[in-house]
Amino acid sequence: MTDYTALDEYIQAHLPAWTGELADFCRFRSEQGDRDGLRGAAAWISARLERLGATVDVVELPGQPDVPPLVVGEIGAGSRLLNAVQHYDVQPAVPLDLWTTPPYEPAVRDGRLFARGACDNKGELLPRIWGIQAYQATVGPLPCRVRFLVEGEEEYGSGHLDALLDQRPGLRRADGALIEGGGVNQAGHPEIVGGVRGIVVVELICRTLAYDAHSSLATLLPSAPVRLAQALASLFNADGTPALEGLDDGIVPPTPAQLAVVAATPPEVVEEVRREFHVERFIGGLEGTAAVRAMTFAPTLNIQGLWSGFIGPGDKTITPAEAHARLDIRIVPDQDPARVLAALRAHLAQRGYGDIELVAEEGERAYWSPADDPILLAASRVSEAVFGRPAVRYVAMPGVAPMWQVCGRDHVPMTSLGSATVDTRAHAPDENVRLDLAADAARITARFLDEFAALA
Repeated sequence: MTDYTALDEYIQAHLPAWTGELADFCRFRSEQGDRDGLRGAAAWISARLERLGATVDVVELPGQPDVPPLVVGEIGAGSRLLNAVQHYDVQPAVPLDLWTTPPYEPAVRDGRLFARGACDNKGELLPRIWGIQAYQATVGPLPCRVRFLVEGEEEYGSGHLDALLDQRPGLRRADGALIEGGGVNQAGHPEIVGGVRGIVVVELICRTLAYDAHSSLATLLPSAPVRLAQALASLFNADGTPALEGLDDGIVPPTPAQLAVVAATPPEVVEEVRREFHVERFIGGLEGTAAVRAMTFAPTLNIQGLWSGFIGPGDKTITPAEAHARLDIRIVPDQDPARVLAALRAHLAQRGYGDIELVAEEGERAYWSPADDPILLAASRVSEAVFGRPAVRYVAMPGVAPMWQVCGRDHVPMTSLGSATVDTRAHAPDENVRLDLAADAARITARFLDEFAALA
């Protein structure tokens, strides 16, 4: 049995320098559309992987310089290969006025580093690298190969990832894969997931007039926001649950192993969500295991944005000619994004809203490993060894990542490793990472290499 004492000491000793490294990475404004920020972050992570000792390949799409590159870094030896699926792009930092300190000027407060990307995903990617560095420095050569696949469009649907992967045949082939991060709950128990949801994002556009009208004509002229609100209301029941016909088309029934994982989920999991968001009652009155089952197996229907007319200071008395809404629908295996979009279109048409335009913005399939796959059990063992508490396992995380694109073709099993907490504010102002837990994520990664190599 490997003694990891020296490894743990190495990680602790290097954490101050690594904190500075994470701050440097987070200074890149790698948001969608910011070509300099994205390419700067890609170059930075390429150089960091080279310093680690990895062979680096920066994959571009010919003739498409505005597509952020895929950074591929491979290190180690052995018969087994692990794909680490990560990204260097981040969510938009707006609204800027809600940040305590500027999002691209990283600041350390109370043991946390605050910046956009501090958790998602720069603060989850670097602990993977730190764990490998510590392993090589204290244990020896890696017992397996690790291939980093670091993209620049994950936050916006990974629209070019398939094409980038196709530039290098074989990048998808591996013996296992790591999703970008992992978690630990507020009770200190590590959380292990075996899959991710897919997603459909669509904009609804309602037009009722040739142009905005004086609101004195509101007794005669149809209002676009009113009509859109009526259409949106048809998608939900009175208790807030989805009423979209066809939303559950294509769903594969859960397996006994998946049901067993859900049944073993402690009730504190949903109570933690309730406390964090200050809600007294979940939609549909869900509680306990029923809430966990819905979070796992039921698709979602969400209005992520709604806008129309005049919303500036003062008054502008108009009847708006146009209204917009953006929906996201998180799907599960084996739902087809195109089929879900068709169900939405049919639902609206059947209720007299066929004039509302639908513009598809994103479509990605879900991907789940078998709930009893050995890679999940290995992830649980190493996480428990670091945290000293039993791991909580989930069939899948509620969020989306491009694991179908990376793993689906060859049925590569995947898992999570990491230590992000529910209060990291990922995607929100004051995003942060707990630095002590980032060090734990590095410890978990290092130990997992031995477990993964032994699965052969």
